[in-house]
Amino acid sequence: MVKRTLRKTNTTVLIVVEGETEEAFAAHLKRLYYQRGMPLSVSIKNAHGYGPQGMIDKIKSVAQTADFDRRFAVLDTDIALLPAQEKWLRAQKIGLIFSTPAIDATLLSILGKKAPAVTAACKSELQKQAPGEPTDGRYYEKYFPLATLEAARPKNPALEALIAALSKV
Repeated sequence: MVKRTLRKTNTTVLIVVEGETEEAFAAHLKRLYYQRGMPLSVSIKNAHGYGPQGMIDKIKSVAQTADFDRRFAVLDTDIALLPAQEKWLRAQKIGLIFSTPAIDATLLSILGKKAPAVTAACKSELQKQAPGEPTDGRYYEKYFPLATLEAARPKNPALEALIAALSKV
């Protein structure tokens, strides 16, 4: 009888994002940094807003149907994370990736621009610096190519954490 070789299982990663912009950006990073054949399976899920509680609800919902080896929540800081929410996330061993005050500020930082302190001003400034629809994947191909991302990685903890989540086994 011939013995079958055992197939290695992939490390599974869940990344829950707050909204459509974060989802499009994370998908762009996945296209660039996730390599076919890696022993990694990455799922990006969108909480469709609702702040930290929406993220927690989405994580709980996904956990009912699938188990993941590593889980991450990509959060904006414009809505405060309550102590009980942070305690729950940490107890569940969910990696927290923060954009301050929002993803638009992280995107401005990647472009080498100073981000305003208010989310609405960040959105406006991002449109001045990189006009277009940030929920469209082609937007990121145009303004955030691999060379730009690589140059920004050492100075941007949120970007570095996202790339690590998408590419480290």
